[in-house]
Amino acid sequence: MRVSVVIPTYERPGFLEGAVRTALAQTCDDLEVVVVDDGSERAYAREVVATFPDRVSCVEHDENRGLSAARNTGIERASGEYVAFLDDDDRWHETKIERQVERIEADDRPGLVTCLSVSVSPEGEVIHVERDAPDGDLAEPILRKNLIGSPSRVLVRASVLEDVGGFDEDLPTKQDWDLYIRLCQRRRVGAVRDHLCFRTAHESMSSSPTAVTRDYRAVLEKHEDLIRERGYWTSAKAAIAERAGRAYLEYGELRNARNALQASVSAEPTKRRAGLLALSYTHSAVVRSAVAATRYLRSKRGPDAFEYGERLDGVAGASPDRRI
Repeated sequence: MRVSVVIPTYERPGFLEGAVRTALAQTCDDLEVVVVDDGSERAYAREVVATFPDRVSCVEHDENRGLSAARNTGIERASGEYVAFLDDDDRWHETKIERQVERIEADDRPGLVTCLSVSVSPEGEVIHVERDAPDGDLAEPILRKNLIGSPSRVLVRASVLEDVGGFDEDLPTKQDWDLYIRLCQRRRVGAVRDHLCFRTAHESMSSSPTAVTRDYRAVLEKHEDLIRERGYWTSAKAAIAERAGRAYLEYGELRNARNALQASVSAEPTKRRAGLLALSYTHSAVVRSAVAATRYLRSKRGPDAFEYGERLDGVAGASPDRRI
């Protein structure tokens, strides 16, 4: 088997069928799909998988063990040379896997290949269109922040996952960033610079500022020795403070935002951080308007960007009204 697609699911029966369809619709048809039900109350995953061919299988956890555990179970069951991860509410363009396999088998043979992604609402409204996907030697840049993004956009060599040990089930979140840190110390990253992954952004996905600080700090502390050795400890802490400040701004907690952003600017000043800090001295209504304007601009197409409607026409699992 060339590619194994791992789809974790938990208490979301309305999304799973579309995810399996988008995997089976790939132009690279030498693949299997491993669905991992992470302890859902009703056995809907088994019912959905039963409607598909034998190359779609289902593994069930007796209890909810978390997203990382579900992905690791999928990795253990995977028989493919390469592993692709797909969250049950995300979708792919039909050429994603084929083009990523071509890239990962290129002369430089990277350990992981990513692509550009688009964030959309459950109703299909474009929220954020990415402009670039990093590649090359990311061993040092990845220590400061997660440059690669959601696992739904990556294709990884199974042998590399075995070498680095999969996802850390002890981290509260940000396990993908932790995995990329470990992987990038061993292998280079490749990229297909086209919009091939469509991520569904739910209202509930926004993390509290406290959770943002806690979860990013947990990854930093795990890799503290390496980050300090490479000289990026101050830079990485400044990036976390900026993220916390942005989260506080979105929650309307301007004083806390100001404190976090002041720490970020003091540690490593940038124009963006200075601008965010200045925003924290305004009124909540001004902040809301600025956040809305930023989101609007992120959803707009640049002169070289893809046509969203045309690209989504190649996405299996999207309904006729273009809802993911």
